[in-house]
Parts: sequence; C-alpha cells; structure tokens
Amino acid sequence: MAKFVIAGEANCPYYAKVELLADSLQAKLPDFHVHKIVKTPEEWKPWLQQLSTENGWSHARSPIVWRELVDRGGKGLLIGGHNDFMEYARSYYGMTSDMLSQMMKNIAAENLAVTKELREEEETIRRQSKPLHVCVVNAARSPAYHVLPSLVNGEILREEEIALHLYDSTENLETLKGLEMEVFDLSYPFLKEVSVTTDLPTAFQNAHIAIVFDDFDQGGKEDAIGDMEAKVSFYKCVAEAINQTANKDIRVLVAGTGPLNSLASILIDHTPSIPRQNIAAVAQVKERQAKSLLAKRLAVNSAGVCDVIVWGNVGGTTYTDVSRARVHGYDGAIWGPPSYSCSVSEMVHDNKWLEGEFLEQLQSRSNTTQDSLQHPADLSMAAAISNTLSYWWNGSPEGQLFSLAVCSEGYYNIPEGVVFSFPVIFHKGSWEVVQDIDMNEDMRVMLSSITAQLVEEKDLLLHPTNANHEKLLKVFGVTPDVSSQPSSVKLDKIMEETEKSSSEETPEVTAVSAGEEATTS
Repeated sequence: MAKFVIAGEANCPYYAKVELLADSLQAKLPDFHVHKIVKTPEEWKPWLQQLSTENGWSHARSPIVWRELVDRGGKGLLIGGHNDFMEYARSYYGMTSDMLSQMMKNIAAENLAVTKELREEEETIRRQSKPLHVCVVNAARSPAYHVLPSLVNGEILREEEIALHLYDSTENLETLKGLEMEVFDLSYPFLKEVSVTTDLPTAFQNAHIAIVFDDFDQGGKEDAIGDMEAKVSFYKCVAEAINQTANKDIRVLVAGTGPLNSLASILIDHTPSIPRQNIAAVAQVKERQAKSLLAKRLAVNSAGVCDVIVWGNVGGTTYTDVSRARVHGYDGAIWGPPSYSCSVSEMVHDNKWLEGEFLEQLQSRSNTTQDSLQHPADLSMAAAISNTLSYWWNGSPEGQLFSLAVCSEGYYNIPEGVVFSFPVIFHKGSWEVVQDIDMNEDMRVMLSSITAQLVEEKDLLLHPTNANHEKLLKVFGVTPDVSSQPSSVKLDKIMEETEKSSSEETPEVTAVSAGEEATTS
C-alpha cells in the first residue's frame, strides 16, 4: 500500500494543483492513499522547519510531499515539492495535471478561507471547553509522580479534558516547575493546561477533584509534637482553601502513609460548605496486598480475587475480612464462564494458613516490599489511588465490593462522624456503604476497639503534649516494626491490652475473618 502525505500553505496555488492530482490518483488506484496537511501562512514556516529538522530533510517551500513506508513503521521517504510530485506521478502512474494558473489561484483562495474558518471554529471550541480542574497537593512527592500520568491520559477520568493544578511548598517550587514541563512532554490529548503554585487557595481554584498526599518529611522522635501541630495546621489550611475557592461539589481523596482517617476527619470538620461524603481516604493499598497474597496461594492473577474488605483505620489498625472474598479463574474441579467465582476460604481450604502465615505476611507486607526496593512502594500506592478515584468518578465493576475510609453515618454501630474504612460500591460520583455484612460478636468487639483507637488518635493529633509523646510516635509510625510481634494473638488478649491504662501502648492489629472465627495478628 502506498500512503502519501501532502502538506502546504493554504494559499499556495501549487499545493492546490498537487492536492487535486493526488485526489485523482486515490480515486483511480485502490492502493494509493493520501493524507493532507494544510497550514495557515502564519503556521507554515515554523511547522515546515520543525518537520525538516526531525526528519533530516532540506525543503523550504510549499508544498512538501513524502511517502510513508507502512511496512517500515511509517518511516518517511521525501519526494519533494510540486515539480517532484508531478514527475513522480507521471513516471510511476502515468498521470499528470494540466490545471491552469487562474484555477490554481482560485482554489488556493478557497483553501485559505476554509482553513481560517476551521481555525476559528477550533478556537471557539477551545474557549468554550470546560475542563475538569484537578488539584494535587504535595505534588512534588514521589507517590504523586506515579499518579499523574493516569490522571492526564484519560485512564481515570475517561477522556475528560483536564486542567491540572500542582501544589507544594516554596522549597519544592523548582521541582514543581520541572514536573510541569515533564507532564506537558507526555503530550496526552486530554491535558488542557498545567499550573504550579505554592498558594493553597490558588491550587484549589474551581477544583472538581483533589488528591491530598500525606507525605511529609518528619523530624522523628524528638520532633513528634511539632510535626503533629504542623500537620494539623496544614490540613486546616487545606480545608480553608477548599471552602474558599474549590467547586462546591469537589471530591477530595486523602492518600499516603500517615493517619489518613484522622486527617480526612479534620478536613471534614473544617469544610462546612462541602458535603462530608465528598471527602474520603484511600483504603485499597491494604486490600490489594491481601488480594495479592491470596492470589499467590491459589495460583491465580490477583485481579481475579475480589470482595476482600478492609475495616477500620487504614493508617493504623485494620480488620481484613476475607469471609466474602471470591476468586475467578481458579483451576479447580468445577469450571465455569468468566463470571463464575468460588469462595476464597473454601479454595484455600486451610484455616491454619489464613489465621497464621497469611496474617503475618499481610502485616509485614509494606515493610518487606520497602526493604527490598530500598524506597517506599509508590507504584502500589499510585495504583490504589488511581483505582479508587476512577471507581468514584465512573462507578465500580458491578457486583464487587471495595474498601474506602469515609465518614460514618452510624454504619455497623460505628459512631456518626468517625472516619472508618467500610465495604462500599461506587456509583458515578458517589459511593454507598454495603450494609448487609453479617458480623459475629468477636468482630463487633474488634471494630469497637478500632473505633476507640481512632477517637484517641484524632485527639492526639489535635492536642499533642509531652504526656502523650510515645503515643504520638505510634501515630507517626516511629515505633518498632509490628511484624516482629507474634502472628496469631487471641482476641480476648487484644481486648485486654486495649483496656489497659493509657500509659501502655495498644498493639497495632491486623485481623482477618475466615468463616465463623475471627483471628488477629
């Protein structure tokens, strides 16, 4: 197949002659295809110069004609200008053009008028375009770097035009500027504009979506109180900016590795003009880790494991429930269509593993991954954020449950106003807590214990003092790795620890419901 590209100035008579000859060849020859590029006089010279530089060609006038070698990946073979193409068409195809000069001029004038009209229409459409304004807070940090491509390539927001607002502190301004250039270099068609700022109200101007990364450099054990005060103060400033300048229907997603539930709660408390169901925290990191471990055990792709539920405090104590978990594509005795699934607990068929090794691996998963990488697991964090935001904006797969930390309305007896991770399904622009999960008494006690810890954690954030310095360290994650603790601890022992005096620490707990019996690690 011969594919020719003909480009020229809209007012060029010789382009008009070449264009009509190419049209005749395309009409008569089934394997002759032509693509036309028309530029206004203002656009032509810089466009031609860039084209010639990129291809190593020497050509200075309109038109320019080249053949794309389809069987060689589209590599361009320069034919030349008007006279070169006329000779090429006569030699290879036995055709030429005897168009008179006056007709060439008339067609060139029409081409110019039509091109200008098209450009005006494009500009009008551009001015009328109303892109989604997406704000990324702490955008210079590593997790944000991995989220940005899926934000602007149409993957998350399904081919919506994006105006991206990148915020970070003044000391990271140069990094932001570099990030702005790199995002533009991606050349994604849905990216309309990128702006960088160190001013929060400017960052949230007209924002429809915001991702707030909790990813601060912390001072460590000696600076815990100052870090907490700075963190809370910053989140109050974020809330104030949202109230002042964001779209009143904004969706805010808190992400990172800190006390996300409590920080989301602070945002909710200080944004009275924003519906509290519009602020949530990512819970899919732990959920995806559990799915991965289960998938490895069952020798399936982790995408085939669904309905794993993470309850509780996604930055601290969680209860990971696999009682409803299902697996697709399992190579078992019974086969079915792709929609067919089996119970995970039945397919694992090993409660000892679910209650022991599984919990131990899940509890230490983040630390193990980070130790191997020698840096945080930013890719998995970015994937969890992207999926959560995509489901929130577009709706989640039918019939599947996902985890999200949201403000309780009294769900499962969790007090109203506490930000807690629940099982949800997503609709376009909203979420709904699934409220038909059966609970045994042990699970109710566990969720009650996590709720008490969340209430205490928020109070620590808001009122840090020297008296609760050690507990502040735990909220920051400065305490020793909990993976060194025994992997199987009886529930009554945990409850006993929870009820001890405030001077003693409550062990961080990850729990799994496997069938009837609740187990913890």
